[in-house]
Amino acid sequence: MRISKRQLLLMGCAFAASFALHAQAPRADAAQAAAAGDEDCFAVGDTAKREACFARQSDDDIAECERTRPSACRPYKDMYADERRLQALNTQLLALANKQYASNSKDDPAYLGDLARTTQDADRAWRTWRDAECTAEPFLEGMSRQEAGNLTEACRAEKTKARIDELNHLISNLKP
Repeated sequence: MRISKRQLLLMGCAFAASFALHAQAPRADAAQAAAAGDEDCFAVGDTAKREACFARQSDDDIAECERTRPSACRPYKDMYADERRLQALNTQLLALANKQYASNSKDDPAYLGDLARTTQDADRAWRTWRDAECTAEPFLEGMSRQEAGNLTEACRAEKTKARIDELNHLISNLKP
């Protein structure tokens, strides 16, 4: 008996992935299983790897998962894409700021280096704040540990979208 990728997403447990892999012809390794679409993203412990796993799932599979398990799949897929957008916007912001304020380095040679450092420091501090705030939020609302992970990721996705909007605003102010 073969369990579909959609069923794995809906079940969301390591047992389902194990069952699906062993109920068919044996595979050489986990990479082959992943390539065949038999990933159990819920069994992935590392958040960044879980986001990448969900990013590989089709929109139809994500929609089906969300239908039965709200906020259990979409936030991870969204975070994967938004994290890349955030990185690209930070790079664009710094490039525009460097171009806009290049003349400041005539009087202050360390200006552009300080600009880069402080921009990167601000990004790291914002990420630390976002992650801490979103980790605390479900617990402050009395959620169980089983619910907290998905709600934390939904919070991270929401705050990341807001940060993307902030960076877009900063970028629009720097464009000539």
